[in-house]
Amino acid sequence: MVARGGPESPDGPDLVDNPRMADSPVRVTREQVLRYRARASHLDAKLPPGSFAAAAWGGLQDSVPRGGVISLHARVEGTQADAWEDPSLVQIWFRGGADFIVPREDVGIFTLGSYPRDPARAAELERIADDVHRLTQGRMTPARDLPWDLGGRPLRIRNTAVTGRVHIRWDAANIWVIPTERPAIDVEDARRELARRFLRWHGPATAKRLSLFTGVEPGDATATWRDIEPELVPIAIEGIAERRWLRVRDLEDLRTAEPIQGVRLLPMDDPFTKYDHELLLADDELRARSLPKVGRSPGYLPGAVLVDGAVVGGWQRQQRKVTIHPFGRLAAHLREAIEAEAVAFPIAGRTAASVSWEPASGLSTIATSRRSPT
Repeated sequence: MVARGGPESPDGPDLVDNPRMADSPVRVTREQVLRYRARASHLDAKLPPGSFAAAAWGGLQDSVPRGGVISLHARVEGTQADAWEDPSLVQIWFRGGADFIVPREDVGIFTLGSYPRDPARAAELERIADDVHRLTQGRMTPARDLPWDLGGRPLRIRNTAVTGRVHIRWDAANIWVIPTERPAIDVEDARRELARRFLRWHGPATAKRLSLFTGVEPGDATATWRDIEPELVPIAIEGIAERRWLRVRDLEDLRTAEPIQGVRLLPMDDPFTKYDHELLLADDELRARSLPKVGRSPGYLPGAVLVDGAVVGGWQRQQRKVTIHPFGRLAAHLREAIEAEAVAFPIAGRTAASVSWEPASGLSTIATSRRSPT
């Protein structure tokens, strides 16, 4: 299956046929990794209007209300509040129940790609999916109208997404369950392609992180990893002892990715800020205010303010009211660009959009590009 939406690059001329046999890993810097991820996930330049499937090629988490739409807004020109319902997209429960927006054409990759290899567990989830189809009579149905303990445990229904037979609709207030036909894709093909998309957007990475991303058992992730291992090359990131891996065909992009320009306001769990928070911000205090660990927050659900590829602050939203929490003093043109991005959030509401600032005291001026972001 050919991966759509992710740019392909020719294999580097100095690579061996089987990267697993390479004598030493390719050494890269922190800046190269971040530039690569920004480029791979379409943060380097906004896509043309309507390019939602390309923007969601690697999956966009939508667990925080309308977080998926804000991630689309960061990647696609002219994104509107109803973009999450574009016909090219579909919502699913991913990774054990997280709400995700994925390309409709590729939904089988994101559902069957996490299908369990354990026959007993797979059969159990298929039985629950059968119950969903029977109880809904094939129609979109409010989740609250289904038994709360379907499958024997609360929220077990969320795991049926991996059968490919259950989609959802979530409008940030209510969830509907949508029974559907199983995608016409081989399960092993789906597993391999999901791993490739994960590496394209989140690499360099490891089999362990693939397990965390997909929500599958570590043994399942390892089996899939072995299937694609001939496509991989070892990577050593400056300052990180752990060896990582990337697809050979993405190596040139990693080596050559240029710094991105402009302002983006990213929601919690955006692909760019999902992993490796230490690479994004070295300071523990600053990470806690914009990229907190699970279970910890500064009193609100923070997003990250990105200027020229660097996290320079956090932000929070209540309806259409956005509060910016900069880490230091920002030049006037940068404040204007950040405010313009916040006001342009595609969030429906009766009140006018507004932006306020709550800067921290005692921090130095933030060094940023003098170029006016767009």
